[in-house]
Amino acid sequence: MKKWSEQQVIDSLVQASADHPALDAKTYSKWSLGREVPSITTIINVFGSWREALNAAGLSAIRPYFSDDDILRFLKDASLKLEPFHSNSYREWAKNHHGPSLTLINLRFGSWSRALEEAQIEMNRSICMTEERIINALLEASEALPKLTTQTYSVWAQENGHPTVATIARKYGSWIDALTCLDIAPPRRKWAEEDVLEALRAAQAELPALNIIHYRKWAENKSVPSTSTINALFGSWTSAVHCLRRNMSVRS
Repeated sequence: MKKWSEQQVIDSLVQASADHPALDAKTYSKWSLGREVPSITTIINVFGSWREALNAAGLSAIRPYFSDDDILRFLKDASLKLEPFHSNSYREWAKNHHGPSLTLINLRFGSWSRALEEAQIEMNRSICMTEERIINALLEASEALPKLTTQTYSVWAQENGHPTVATIARKYGSWIDALTCLDIAPPRRKWAEEDVLEALRAAQAELPALNIIHYRKWAENKSVPSTSTINALFGSWTSAVHCLRRNMSVRS
């Protein structure tokens, strides 16, 4: 397997950007087919993340390139200013201060706890180990699973001895918050009223009774609007159901 240098990776990114000015990872992956250029995996291994590779190539001004020393300084600073200090509180702090992401930290140092050790930050060992297991499990799962959902993760985690969805949700507040914390959450869809009505029609056809409790259970692991989205769009669950019934009456 060919070993690519940082300059070769940068040259490939610049070459790709000449054909695709709005270069993202998906576009680059398609562009690289049939070409002798570094793969996405190689680019991330060399620079820590896709975003940092773009920065190094002068193709993005979103975030600066962070050296290992820069990361350790950010961690030390955050540990002195945050109470409590853990991976989730750091993630929010880093976002507001344009600091290195948790994903980058894990890639550079191998783990969150190892980065804290390098920064000479002492933490409760059990808390640190729990965070460490969750972070490593989610990053590993995001690479191993074609689609990372609570259902696919649960099966994978049980087979591989990783933390459960419930453990992750307790630690980070929710499953989505945990994925967001590591920048691996899928983009949230912007739902329209018609999307809600379509979901309600589908739920009504499958459920014995269309109520908010049954809908929440039915909606689990489905790409459908949540009850909070429904309330935001229609004002209340009841209003959404009334709208559905009016809509169905007009159609009939």
